[in-house]
Amino acid sequence: MYRIIRFLLILSCLAFFVQAHAQFDDPKTLEVGPHVGVSYYMGDLNPTLPFAQSKLQYGGLVRFNYNNRWTFRFDYSRATVTADDTKLKWRPERGLNFTSVINDFSLTAEFNFLEYYTGNPKKNVSPYIFGGISVFQYTAFATVGDQLVDLSDYATEGHVDPNAKWYDKMFGKTSPIGVSIPFGMGVKFSLSRHMAATVEWRMQKTFTDYLDDVATVYPEGEHAVYTFEDGSTYDLTDPTGNYKPGQQRGNSSFNDWFGMARMSLTWKFNLPDGRGCNLSKF
Repeated sequence: MYRIIRFLLILSCLAFFVQAHAQFDDPKTLEVGPHVGVSYYMGDLNPTLPFAQSKLQYGGLVRFNYNNRWTFRFDYSRATVTADDTKLKWRPERGLNFTSVINDFSLTAEFNFLEYYTGNPKKNVSPYIFGGISVFQYTAFATVGDQLVDLSDYATEGHVDPNAKWYDKMFGKTSPIGVSIPFGMGVKFSLSRHMAATVEWRMQKTFTDYLDDVATVYPEGEHAVYTFEDGSTYDLTDPTGNYKPGQQRGNSSFNDWFGMARMSLTWKFNLPDGRGCNLSKF
């Protein structure tokens, strides 16, 4: 993952170099449309396998094309991420699982490596990179039998350490709100005078370790227990009974990530900037 981040930083430096030598003469436009794809998670239950147990994600975006290099995008995504120790085999003896439903709102800046303008037959394709910030709402569930149990109702790991980092205190298990840094790359295609498509991959570095409800150690005292209607119980803290208080349940040194691979289809609207779209210059 850090190699990917370094690669994107190098691309960003190249982007600023190209931008410094570029000329902009295309009018400002707005694009609106839906996107759909898959979402996945990387964290305590899945630290190494991108796209493992991927789920459907969908949403919509509004893109403001400032010029043929720079665009700014507001994006909504509804994503589902999941992981299961017994399926991923990272720590199968732990027996934990989760599913989180995420509503993500992001604001990002995009840089086109080639001059691009939707509707221009000569500037109709370009790779791009992007980065920004997002705020997301999430709820983590555990699958118990054929039921989804809301884990925010249970103290599976006890209280947050008073010496924990600020984002663990602010965006810890008790908060349904998180903050992340989205970044990634993609390719844009102009399909017609007003229609465009993109294919992109993105990762989101969050500032919470509770997207999966797994962060620290097994607690002292009573475990979080779910009770079925027939009176039987399920230990949400330690389903397999293999661990003792104080043993490591998750890795508190690293926060959770989630990613998406998706396609979008947008419709372009010309903005009233006094120039319109002069096809004669194409």
